[in-house]
Amino acid sequence: MKIILRLAGVAVAGGLAFWLWTVWFPSPEKQVLRQVARLAATANFSPGDGNLTRAGKAGNLVSEFANEAEIVYEIPGVGGRTLDGRDEIREAALGAFASLSALKVEFTDATARIGPDQQSGEVTCTARVSTGDSKDFGIQELRFQLKKSGGDWLITRAETVKTLQ
Repeated sequence: MKIILRLAGVAVAGGLAFWLWTVWFPSPEKQVLRQVARLAATANFSPGDGNLTRAGKAGNLVSEFANEAEIVYEIPGVGGRTLDGRDEIREAALGAFASLSALKVEFTDATARIGPDQQSGEVTCTARVSTGDSKDFGIQELRFQLKKSGGDWLITRAETVKTLQ
């Protein structure tokens, strides 16, 4: 009986050690997926958020991007635009956060691929975006390219994916 209890204790300790290892040292895939999820969470704001909160969120949003980042988007019915660098991204974020009453962004079906060098990665996902108090939402497929810089993953390029209509 003592042997069974000891083996069970060793199995529990081993399982706990493995779980702690995956929490403290997640795989690169989990790290980039977490980065993109953090981007979506940072982009959300409600009508009750004040100007200082929105400005802070815009600053946090920009910090998810590399200095030389590029955003290329084309929204059906609205048109397309390219943003080069953190300054343009900041200006666009501040403008959007000031002109919209609310914004809700969700990224679903996210998949990550890490390059062979373990320093670059790509995430594809589906964005579901609603603005204001509207129950309607837009859906767009996105692709993010990320690069590891100083232990952090930063977005170097974000683009909408053209799909068949």
